Amino acid sequence: MNGNRFPPELLSLPVAQRIAYFNDYTMAHPRLVEAFVDLKRAIYQAPGVSLIFVFGPTGVGKTTLLRRLIQKITSATLPELEVDKGQMPIVGIEAMSPEFSQFDWKDFYLRILKALNEPLIDKKISYRDTKLKLRHAVESALINRHPDALYIDEAHHLAKLASGRKLKDQPEALKSLSSLAKVRIVMVGTYDLMPLINLGDQLCRRSKSIHFPLYHADCDEDVFAFKSVLHTFERHLPLPEAPDLLQHWEDCYIHSVGCVGVLKDWLSQTLSAVLEERPDSPTITLKDLSQHALPVSQCLIMLKAAQQGEEKLKNTQAELDQLRSAMGLLRKFPQMSTETTDSTSEQQPNPPFSRTKNKNVGKSKPRRYRVGGSSQC
Repeated sequence: MNGNRFPPELLSLPVAQRIAYFNDYTMAHPRLVEAFVDLKRAIYQAPGVSLIFVFGPTGVGKTTLLRRLIQKITSATLPELEVDKGQMPIVGIEAMSPEFSQFDWKDFYLRILKALNEPLIDKKISYRDTKLKLRHAVESALINRHPDALYIDEAHHLAKLASGRKLKDQPEALKSLSSLAKVRIVMVGTYDLMPLINLGDQLCRRSKSIHFPLYHADCDEDVFAFKSVLHTFERHLPLPEAPDLLQHWEDCYIHSVGCVGVLKDWLSQTLSAVLEERPDSPTITLKDLSQHALPVSQCLIMLKAAQQGEEKLKNTQAELDQLRSAMGLLRKFPQMSTETTDSTSEQQPNPPFSRTKNKNVGKSKPRRYRVGGSSQC
């Protein structure tokens, strides 16, 4: 079976089930594992954090990250669910893209209430209710269900506003909801989510940012990781013969823009097309892949968006110098010497942020006298 890793009986099953197997298959890889560890730590081990921003390029695997988070939190909470039947370990929604540059908070709150499985929600609450009433209902439901986290997928839609003042209102409203409902809010999206992060000192203090980047071809570790992902995927394609994708890893890298999610979708689409057209096909070829690859123009657009997003994350030396200057750290401070004499030490200024108090008023300072002479050291 050429080292295939899927259940052998899959080959005798209908095409739809073989396709479904690969569509549902996910794998852990370094970028995903690192983002998951950081996210889990931010939810459970970051006192004072209200909002958690997770961002990266489109197709990098953020949806898979959320699925893994839901699975792990749910399985870890099973013993508690046996005692508290009303608890929901984690709850989430997908944010709708706003119409006419106006985010619909009423729709947002209604989606959360439905996700919380509130009893008779359609009879208790309607879109005609005021936004404040819906907000109070959400707060109450979250307190009753007390999930460990509330996630918002496609959260970059909250940043699509024409007004800068209203833009600042978005994360502030969520921070307030997090505080009152006592739940961490995880916002997941593309780099378009970044404008929401640094909109105030309180938000900076109460938020945590997690970057989920693509794999870079100029990094040996990234190339090795991408090849490992590619090799694993090719062995899980439910075909009699595993294709040799590693031989064409550069083509796979280019047309996936280094994103595992894009690569997985591409392989899924190719597998589906090949099996539906030729159910007995032994494998998929490079020609099959090229027929379903993203056009180069689209790859360039995706790559440019990723590069611009990563560029915004870089701390330049100019910014660091600006911060040091603003905090008074560009001036040179006196160096402490281990062989400083009393006379020189008396001439040095006090170190920054220190206060000197003479607690021994009227008492002479200790001095060292030379034995056998009148000269003082």
